[in-house]
Amino acid sequence: MAHQQQKDYLCLHDGTHLAPKCILCGKCLEVCPLVAATGREELSPRAKFHLAERAADAGSGLDEKKAARLAAMCLACGRCEKACPQGLCGPELASKLRAKHPGWREWLWRQWLTKPGALWPTAGALARLVPGGLAPDTVQTMLKQLAALHGGRNIQPWLGVARYDACGSGKKAVLFEGCTARYAKPHWSETARQIVTGLGYELEADARFECCGCSLGHAGLEDAQRAMQRANVEAWRKAGRPQVIAFCATCRCGLRSYTHIDLGWETFEREEWLRAVVPLAGLMGDTEFQILDNAPDAVHYHRPCHGSGGDQDRQFLSRAMGGRLKKAGLERCCGFGGGMQLADPGLSRAVAARCWEYFEARPGEQLVTGCSACVLQLAANAPEGVAVGHWLEAIRP
Repeated sequence: MAHQQQKDYLCLHDGTHLAPKCILCGKCLEVCPLVAATGREELSPRAKFHLAERAADAGSGLDEKKAARLAAMCLACGRCEKACPQGLCGPELASKLRAKHPGWREWLWRQWLTKPGALWPTAGALARLVPGGLAPDTVQTMLKQLAALHGGRNIQPWLGVARYDACGSGKKAVLFEGCTARYAKPHWSETARQIVTGLGYELEADARFECCGCSLGHAGLEDAQRAMQRANVEAWRKAGRPQVIAFCATCRCGLRSYTHIDLGWETFEREEWLRAVVPLAGLMGDTEFQILDNAPDAVHYHRPCHGSGGDQDRQFLSRAMGGRLKKAGLERCCGFGGGMQLADPGLSRAVAARCWEYFEARPGEQLVTGCSACVLQLAANAPEGVAVGHWLEAIRP
């Protein structure tokens, strides 16, 4: 199977991609996962740009707030920006519209991402108590995602490290865990720490990073996003500007976008930050692995929309898992979409169903990915008997 390396979609939301005008060419319709899953052209980036332009015209007769709510129906996958000859970015338009017309969804998303330590454990525990049959279909997936925040491993380790390549010997590093690992999946962080230490890195104490801010930006919550971005840069400085090792693709994407924003950078600091932020999978070098007795016959890999530019996760997994790695999904979004979970969970679920159709996974098989949000979304929509987890869960360090 041929794989094309894609550039990272960087979560900027700074208005720089909104200057040109949509020429209605329809290139975005070919790549938009909402259009592919529903066949509804009004959900396409082309329709959204046209609608937003008309709604801003006082003489159009359109209700700008209602039009903005429809135009903001976006999964923030970033595929349209890559396809658009004008370089227009649908997620950036959605972010701008959500910021201009905030509602209860944006307020709730702000609380969810700025207070995870207090809200996530409680919500996860309560979700596990709700009988599935009592909940309406529109919230079933959300309840499964919340329950997953309170759960343990989805996958038992079956890929053992036989020998580490000490490629990090003498280098200092910190882990950027991300919100899901820090507050709901601490075993991800523990496995990552053991791997990084095995690779020879001198792992610094917890830098106490905040959320990467990516999802806050998608929701139009720029003030909260900028506060977390500045806090993360300051935490990095206090740690001595070491390497920042991330194992969530969306977190890495969000962190790399910092250099395009004025965060009070010192001279040459932007370049140093960009060099510092690295994916864990890209550091494995020649580390050797062995397949354990409990290994599944088939494993599938979902490549996240965000942060897949280097494709390091798939390359590493292909080498380590060998023939067990079957389908590696490159083209289909999982449908998580951040605030779309609140705006229209049915649309999110439809995109997830189309994603699962590609894999044709059978009971007893597993699917791994390298994005925290993708794990929650795909696990909540998984076929019966198919286990879903971060690829870290499969590794015995």
